[in-house]
Amino acid sequence: MPVLSPLKYRLSLLRDVLFGDQEIIGEVLVCHQNKLSGKSVQVSWQRDGKYIVGSIFMDGQKFMTQALSAKEFVEMVNDTIYAAYDIPPKYIKKLGSDYYFRPSQEEFEKLNNQAVKKAVFNFSGTMQKIPAVA
Repeated sequence: MPVLSPLKYRLSLLRDVLFGDQEIIGEVLVCHQNKLSGKSVQVSWQRDGKYIVGSIFMDGQKFMTQALSAKEFVEMVNDTIYAAYDIPPKYIKKLGSDYYFRPSQEEFEKLNNQAVKKAVFNFSGTMQKIPAVA
């Protein structure tokens, strides 16, 4: 499956939102839901100066991302997952928070704590609506 860099992916999201066809086809939405349902994703990360650098393992493949903050890192992990499964922006928006990977509150606190230099967290099973992490 072709994979875009997170920056190119975000630019493609912007292009599709501004100029793309916004019609949602129900069968295609279900296909994208099936791509994400029941996925097991492992994220290992470490601090590299001011950046949080992460490795994302899913379906036997490894992807890399980085961010400045814990919140941005979680967004970048999700952008990477959506890009890896080639899910168009209009469908990402329609999938909403039901198909958004989030670490547990404890794992997010580690990610946010500058004293913690590296850790691993897992997303597994069927994605469900999870309350947003502040």
